[in-house]
Amino acid sequence: MNAIHDRPMAVHGLLSYRYKGRYGWIMVGAKDHLDALKQAQRSTDDQVTPDRLQFWDGQQYSPI
Repeated sequence: MNAIHDRPMAVHGLLSYRYKGRYGWIMVGAKDHLDALKQAQRSTDDQVTPDRLQFWDGQQYSPI
């Protein structure tokens, strides 16, 4: 079985994203890439960058 951070987590109507934070993955449900970055920023004091954001492509998490 896949680890929880390797599965989609967003509620119906949102896309699943994950952001590589200082202490591990921050799971995010968002409308689009920009919204995902904004949501990730709410969960960390670090400056978020797009290179650390991944989205669920239907089979796995992939870089944006």
